[in-house]
Amino acid sequence: MKKRFSQYSLWLSLLGIVIGVGQYFTSIYSSNILYIGVIVYLTGFTCGVIAFGKNERGLMKYFGLTSFVVIPLLIMLGMLFFAMNFGES
Repeated sequence: MKKRFSQYSLWLSLLGIVIGVGQYFTSIYSSNILYIGVIVYLTGFTCGVIAFGKNERGLMKYFGLTSFVVIPLLIMLGMLFFAMNFGES
């Protein structure tokens, strides 16, 4: 039971990401489902912070923390490349 919050962080973050990406790729869109996915993802991030604070062993705790930085970075880069396609030639 030493890695309890690390496991919660990993699985909740993955579940939140899957819900968010699933909303993007399916024809059924509901903002309520997307909000639930964001809440689940933020809960996973919070569990990662708790695991980091408790100095739990293993690398699982870093997934939620690093994805919290990497996902917005990928979104910003995607917007930048999209804008570059419509920029001046």
